[in-house]
Amino acid sequence: MESTKNIYLLLLILTIGFAGISNAHSADVSAVAMVKGDITTHTVVKGETVYSIATTYRTTVEQLYKLNPKAERGIKAGDKLFIPKVKAIAGYSSHIIEAKETLYSVSHMYKVSAEDLKSVNPGLNESTFSIGKTIKIPVYSGAGSSRIEYKVRKGETLYSIGKANNISEEALMKANPALKGRGLKDGMTLIIPRGQLSNIETSHATKGDVVRVGILLPFTDNSGSIQKEKLTEYYEGFLLAVKELKERKLNAEIYTFDTNSEKDTKRLENLLETNEMNGLHLIIGGVSKQQIDILSKFSKRTGAKYVVPFGTPSEIVSDPLLFQMTTSHSNLYSETISAFIKRFNKYNIVFVSETGSDNNKKDFTEELKKRLTQVGVQFKTMPSSNDLTETLKDLLDISGKNILVPTSSSEATLRRITASANLLGETSITLFGYPEWQTYTSQIDNLHKFNAYIYSIFFLDEKQSEVQNFATQFKSWYNKSMINSFPKWGYLGYDTGLYFLTALKQYGSNFENNISSIKVPTLQSSIYFKQVNANGGYINNGLYFIQYKDDGGIDKFDVNN
Repeated sequence: MESTKNIYLLLLILTIGFAGISNAHSADVSAVAMVKGDITTHTVVKGETVYSIATTYRTTVEQLYKLNPKAERGIKAGDKLFIPKVKAIAGYSSHIIEAKETLYSVSHMYKVSAEDLKSVNPGLNESTFSIGKTIKIPVYSGAGSSRIEYKVRKGETLYSIGKANNISEEALMKANPALKGRGLKDGMTLIIPRGQLSNIETSHATKGDVVRVGILLPFTDNSGSIQKEKLTEYYEGFLLAVKELKERKLNAEIYTFDTNSEKDTKRLENLLETNEMNGLHLIIGGVSKQQIDILSKFSKRTGAKYVVPFGTPSEIVSDPLLFQMTTSHSNLYSETISAFIKRFNKYNIVFVSETGSDNNKKDFTEELKKRLTQVGVQFKTMPSSNDLTETLKDLLDISGKNILVPTSSSEATLRRITASANLLGETSITLFGYPEWQTYTSQIDNLHKFNAYIYSIFFLDEKQSEVQNFATQFKSWYNKSMINSFPKWGYLGYDTGLYFLTALKQYGSNFENNISSIKVPTLQSSIYFKQVNANGGYINNGLYFIQYKDDGGIDKFDVNN
C-alpha cells in the first residue's frame, strides 16, 4: 500500500512540476471574489476527470479545486461542480450533426461544454440532438477560430496530412486554393477547418512541444501473466526516467491508467473513450494479446505511436506506428552469429556437446556452424565422450587461442566444462555462452577466469556507478528495493522511459524519421529499433555482447553500434 501511495505522490509532483497545462486564455479567478454571475455548474459524466473538465472550460484544475474542495478527493458521474465563467463569445461557427455523434462528443470536438452548446442553441438537449441538424458553435475570444493552421513537414503528403488530421484531401484542397497552382511544399502553412475534425483529436508534437504519454497496464490484476508488483515496479522505474528528463527541460504530460484485467478488455475500451486519451503522442502498455490488439487499433485510428513493452503486436508487419520493445533471443541469432564471426574468426572454435547435455541450444550452434562454413571459417565438433577433459585436450590448440561453444545453456553443462578447463593448465581458453549464464552466481568466478563472453538483450552490471545510483534513488523514492528477478523491472521501465521520452524531446512525434540517431545510456536494455519493412513497424533488435574479463571487470557493448 505504501508503495502505491508513493507512485501516485511522485506522479502528482511530476505533473505539477512540468505537465505543461496551458491556461493562456483563462482568467485568474479567485473563489473568494466569485459572485453568482461569475460561475456556472457542470454535471460530471462517466469518463470525465477534473483535468478534462478544466480543459473544456478553459480553466485550471487548481481553480476547480478552489471552488469545489471535495473534488480533490475524487469525482464521479452525477457530481455537480462549480465552474468559473471566464469566457466571452467572439462569434459562432456551425456544425451539422452526423451519425453516431452525441452532444458530449461534439462539445469535446470544439473544446466547449455541453452547457455552452445548449445555451446558444435554445431547445437543444440530448433528445433533440438529431442527425442532419445544424447547430451553432460558440467561438470564444482568445480561444482561436473555427480553423487551425498546420505547417507542412518534410516528406509529408496531402494524404498523410489528411489522415493525421481526420480530414479528406478534397476538404484540404477546398480550404487551401493555393494548392491547386503551387502543389504541396515543405514549410507551407495549411488551413485545416476545425469543424471537420473527428472527435478523436490527433495532435502532433514538434521538438520542444509538450508531449503527451499514456501508460496503460493491469496494475491490480491478481491473476495476470505478469506479477502486478513487477508492473508497478516497471512504472516506478519509468517515472524516475520522467523525473530525470524533466530536469533536462522535458515538457510532458503523463497519463496513467489501470486496465484492471488482462483478459476482460471492457475497462480498457472505456478508458480509450476518455478525454485524456485524445491527442496522445505516445502510448505504452498492454500485456495480453487482447489488450495489444485493442491498443493497436486505437493507435492506428488516432495516429499515436504505440510501444508494446512485453508482447508482439500482430500488425507489426503492416503498421508503422508500432514499436515492439522486446523480442526473443532466437530472433536475434543472425545478429549474434555475425558478431561472433567478426570477433572470433581467428580462434580455434570448438563446439562442446558432452555426455548428459540437454543440447537446448542446438538450434543456435547448428546455425552458427552453417554460417561459419559459408564464410570459410574452420571449427571442430567434440564427439560424444565420457572423459570431457581428455577429449577437449585433443581438440585444443595449445599455442593458440581457443573458444569453447557448448550446445547447452544449462548450469550443469557450464559447471562440467569449467571443471575440465581448470584441469588443462595454461592453455588459452575462452568460453562463449548464453544469456542464462549471467544468473549462475556460483559460476561467476569461472566466467571471469576463462574470459567468457555471452550475448543477451538484457544485462545489468551491478558494479556500474550509474546502476548503483539508480538503485539508491529507487529505494529513496519508494522506500523499498527492487524485486530480485531477471530482468529487473525497475530498470526495464527506466530504460523504456529514457529512450522514448528522449526521442520525443529531441525530434517530436515523428521521431522514427531519426531512429538511427537516438542513443541513450540505458542501464539494462539494449535498444536498437529497426523497421521490419517499408510499411511496417519497428522491432527492437538491440543485443549486447558481455565479456567477463579475467581481471575481474566487465565489458558490455552493443552489437549494433
